[in-house]
Amino acid sequence: MNKKKLIFSVVTLCILLILGFLRWDNLDSSGDISYKYDRWAGQKWVEFYPPLAASSNSMEFPLIYRDEINQNDIDRYLGKQALSGELVNKWIKRTKLTDGYIGLLLLNILMVIYSSIKISILRDKK
Repeated sequence: MNKKKLIFSVVTLCILLILGFLRWDNLDSSGDISYKYDRWAGQKWVEFYPPLAASSNSMEFPLIYRDEINQNDIDRYLGKQALSGELVNKWIKRTKLTDGYIGLLLLNILMVIYSSIKISILRDKK
């Protein structure tokens, strides 16, 4: 029975890892702006690297009702979406999906460790 739990946990762990790697699809990049698609949430996101920024930190936000954005329109777009509340809703959805995934992944890893230890203890008793 313990071996079945271990095999099931390892298979689920592999599936979760594959799903994690397949979550993001990198799309076009143009200058300081790159686009990516979150397959889990069905949402297109923008990574913007400010050209005169002192660090290499990027600004990331969802594209709502648009396929692309111009660098000059970013502030106006973010202000409009922030006032409507849709920007926050997209972030909350992304965060919930990410947190759920990490929780399942950690739980699965703990189950693999627990099953392995239990099998090795039972083997030592024989």
